[in-house]
Amino acid sequence: MPTITSLETIKRQKAWYELRLDNGVTFAVNDELILKYLIKKGKTLNDDKISKIRKQAEYLFLKKKALDILARKRITEKEMRKKLQAVKSCAHHTDKVISDLKEHCYIDDYSFAVNLIHSIQAGGLQSIRYIGQKLFLKGVPTKTAQKAIDDELGDYDEHEAARKLALKKYKTVANLPKLRAKKRIADYLRTRGFNWDVVNEALNELFANMN
Repeated sequence: MPTITSLETIKRQKAWYELRLDNGVTFAVNDELILKYLIKKGKTLNDDKISKIRKQAEYLFLKKKALDILARKRITEKEMRKKLQAVKSCAHHTDKVISDLKEHCYIDDYSFAVNLIHSIQAGGLQSIRYIGQKLFLKGVPTKTAQKAIDDELGDYDEHEAARKLALKKYKTVANLPKLRAKKRIADYLRTRGFNWDVVNEALNELFANMN
């Protein structure tokens, strides 16, 4: 049976060690597995035990990777899946890791969407379409994004938002000829996702009040 020839600390991976066997096999294990299986230099392991320890180690390593990511910022399931699948040696444990994270509410796309909506609104007025695009780019599923938008923005007045933004922009282009000023304001509103009907309504009201 293969024998453990070394167990060395892995740099920048606290509580993780490189386990090396005399048959050339190497893989990482952590403190939890070392204590659970009484792993130490000179111990022999049969193939089934090696396979069992290795699978658990891969899963725990990938879960640690996920938790490290979440410690820095919250992300969607789609974003997390992409990051975990990039860890090729452990990628086959991605589904289980994500399932565990969701079970403990570390990943919750609906809560993520609600928080992102609030963050976008705190940064200034935007169209619902613009907010929806931001949610899409972050990987929030369409149905989940729509529910969050409906729940948080059910009484949101896009027309009023466009009017306020048009007035704000007008103050920076008031010295331009009317047609150029209108175009600048229209472009400004369009970049924030407002459709042409809303843009035209805001422009007509704004310039009617300027006469």
